[in-house]
Amino acid sequence: MKVLVIDNDININGLIKSVLSLEKDFTADFALSGKEGLRKLKSDKYDVALVDLTMPEVSGFDICKFMSADDDLKTVPVIIVSAMPINDKDFQKANNNFQALPVVKGLVEKPFDVHELIKKIREVTGK
Repeated sequence: MKVLVIDNDININGLIKSVLSLEKDFTADFALSGKEGLRKLKSDKYDVALVDLTMPEVSGFDICKFMSADDDLKTVPVIIVSAMPINDKDFQKANNNFQALPVVKGLVEKPFDVHELIKKIREVTGK
């Protein structure tokens, strides 16, 4: 399973890389900005994208909106991985109900349990 992690926090990327490397059927690719993430999404095929919301220039919100409107990308499931209170209904309302975007299939708040992250990836991809 090919996973793209889009997060500008190099420490989070390192943690996710370590976790995913323990799963023999996972391969991970990383983007340190929203721009780089969109470029990689357009140039390669991924089974799932793990996207942080708060990044400069192109945010996770922007990525999800773009993916939802793009015929080639709208089938790639997104799991939002953020330190923001993304599971809070008021936060979602204040941010244009981002969870309702068709590509958003899961929410994981930082700090996260690594086993829960793996479980969520398998759940949204059906693999």
